[in-house]
Amino acid sequence: MNDWDLTFERSELDDGVVLAVRGEIDVAVAARFGQELSALGEATRGKVIVDLSAVGFIDSSGIRELLNAQRRLQSTGAELVLLAPSAPCRRVLEVSGASVEFAIFDTLG
Repeated sequence: MNDWDLTFERSELDDGVVLAVRGEIDVAVAARFGQELSALGEATRGKVIVDLSAVGFIDSSGIRELLNAQRRLQSTGAELVLLAPSAPCRRVLEVSGASVEFAIFDTLG
């Protein structure tokens, strides 16, 4: 996978920010994903919502970046929320046991 195959779109909410991710998250792009998550954490003290509905694949390096972001955000009083993980993402989260570490919602409402 190439770095440009992964895209990010940010949007603001009253109580936080949403990062919509599109593409595949693997070892080749995990560092870039982590940088995006870090930048969002610096930009808000509210919720950081990561929309994974358009992510076709995530491996352990992507899960690691989510867990690292979760720890950083918790230390500042912010919250990381996963929004509508695609079926492949949800499966990896469940199989890895990481799903219990996150608030996961199917919709924003």
